[in-house]
Amino acid sequence: MWGLALLFQQHGTNDDYAIVFEFHDDIALLDSATNPTNVRFYQVKSKDTNGGWTLTALLKREKVKTEEGTKEKPSFVDKMFDNVDKFSSAVLSADFVSNQLCGFNAGKTSFRLSACEPSHFKKIVGSIQEAYPSATEAQIGLLGFQRTDLSLGDVASHTKGKLQTFIAEQLGTVWFSPEAVYQAIADECRRKANFSGETTSLQQAIKEKGLTKANVQEWLDAIQSNSRSPDWGTIAPSLTYPFADQLRISQEYAVYRAAALNSADRAVQRIRMRIAEALPSVIEDTTLSLVDMVEKLYLHAEEVGKKYLSPFSPLRLKAMIIYEIYAHH
Repeated sequence: MWGLALLFQQHGTNDDYAIVFEFHDDIALLDSATNPTNVRFYQVKSKDTNGGWTLTALLKREKVKTEEGTKEKPSFVDKMFDNVDKFSSAVLSADFVSNQLCGFNAGKTSFRLSACEPSHFKKIVGSIQEAYPSATEAQIGLLGFQRTDLSLGDVASHTKGKLQTFIAEQLGTVWFSPEAVYQAIADECRRKANFSGETTSLQQAIKEKGLTKANVQEWLDAIQSNSRSPDWGTIAPSLTYPFADQLRISQEYAVYRAAALNSADRAVQRIRMRIAEALPSVIEDTTLSLVDMVEKLYLHAEEVGKKYLSPFSPLRLKAMIIYEIYAHH
C-alpha cells in the first residue's frame, strides 16, 4: 500500500518511472520503465508498538542457527547499505520507511542518517564499516529515514482516500466506484509483489514485479471510460428483452462496471478488444436499436467470449457489450 501511495506521488512529477516490488529491497523506484539510469530503494517496515525505532534496533544483527553453526543476519541498516554497495553511483537514496518515528531523531519525519547527532552517525558508520570496510561516509550519507502517514490500523481506508484525491487531481470530477477501483489496483499491486518466478533481467523484473507510468495511465483511462457508462435505469427503457433476461443482464452490468476497471484482467481485455473491433460500424448505423446493436456485436464476440469467460453466459456477454457501447460514446 505504501508503494501504491508512492505511485500516486510520482505520477505527473516525472517524465517516466517504474516502481518494482521485492527487487533487492521492498520497493525500488526507477527513473524510467525502459532505460533506467538511477534508483531509489525503500525498506518498508511497520511497527505496532509505540516508542519509535531506536538506533540499536536499526543496527542490531540477530544471531541465527544454521547447519554450519551460528551466523549473524544483516541489520536493517546493513540491508539498506547493501544496495548502495551493489549499485554504486546509480543509487540516489536508500530509505527506511515506517509508520513510527525514529526515536534517536525524534520529531523529524524525513531525514538523512548523516543529519543525526554526530555521535549517532559515528555509530552508524562504524557498524556499516564492520560489514563493508570500504564504505565511505559519502555513501552512507545516501541512507535516510521516512515516516509514512498511512495508518497501520486502517491502511485500506487511508489508501482509498489518497486514491480518490489522486483521481480528482488527474481527471477532475468523474463518476467512479472508489471501492471497485481500489480493489482492482490493490489486487494488481499484491500480484506484482507476490510474483515468485525467476527474473533474469531488469526489464523482466519491471514487467513481472513492477508498475509503470503507462500502467497508471491505463487505470486512469479505464476510470474515464467507466465514468461514461450510465446507471441501469437510463439503459433499461431502450431494451426489449424478456423480463427475466433483462433482470440478469442488469445484475451482470453492475458487476462488469467494476470489472472493467481492472486493466490487469487479460481475459476481459481480450473480449473488450474483440467487441471494440466491430463497435464503430455498428454504432454508426443509425437504423439500429440498442438491442439490434447488442445482437450484432454478440455474434462478433461470442467465440472469444466462450474462450475467455468462465463460466460463459450469453447474458453476461450482452451486459459487457451494452457497457462498451455506452463507454465508446
